[in-house]
Amino acid sequence: MDLATVVGAAMGVATIIAVMLMSGSLIMYWDLLSLIVVVGGAVFSVMMRWPIKAGGEAVKHAMTTVFNPMQDPAELIEIIIDLAGKARKESILALEKEEIENPLLAKGIRLAVDGTEPDMIDQMIADDLRIAKKRMNDGRGIFDDMAEASPAFGMIGTVIGLIVIMANLADPIKIGPGLAVALVTTLYGSLFSNMFFVPIGKKLKYRTGEFMTNGEIIKTGVLGILSGTNPNLIRERLNSHLENAPEAKSDD
Repeated sequence: MDLATVVGAAMGVATIIAVMLMSGSLIMYWDLLSLIVVVGGAVFSVMMRWPIKAGGEAVKHAMTTVFNPMQDPAELIEIIIDLAGKARKESILALEKEEIENPLLAKGIRLAVDGTEPDMIDQMIADDLRIAKKRMNDGRGIFDDMAEASPAFGMIGTVIGLIVIMANLADPIKIGPGLAVALVTTLYGSLFSNMFFVPIGKKLKYRTGEFMTNGEIIKTGVLGILSGTNPNLIRERLNSHLENAPEAKSDD
């Protein structure tokens, strides 16, 4: 579990609730019409921009980001070095029965054991990375669009509330609900955008960079093992990937 995401979300929500409680009651901040305008409007607006399948993938990537953090690249390097040492002492066929949790690394080792040409392994891993990166970037794009749409529909709700107020100036009973919609929709739009959608989008961007770094480490490591390179030299090459910032890899 990604503690930074969970703790950040929990503390952020707790802070907002605490301020609301100190200023009165939580009930005064609840308005169903405002919630429908902001959440419903943002969801349907983004639905028009993306296919349904992409929305499902975005939710899956968000859940993975929170509950299944990316493997530490330093740990991944150590696993690859152990595999390289075993392959060098015995043979690459000795890796056939190795239990490897990382699916991309497991695939690369399996291809190497099967005698696949290095160029083919390079291309297949690169293709897997490209496809996965595209899906992760699409997921990030959906959350970025939700972050953009939420405040916009918050303003739309505010305008609706003001129209209700202006149309009922002679009836004070109807001014209250209109004013509630006008103010609370703006709050909801900003809250959903900045507390959830923007952070998740940014975290997905960072995770994409981590994934690409790990992918390059795996590709370099598998090709090094296949060529019989000394594990110490493989380590030096793999460590060079750690110098690249994840953010720089996720913008393409």
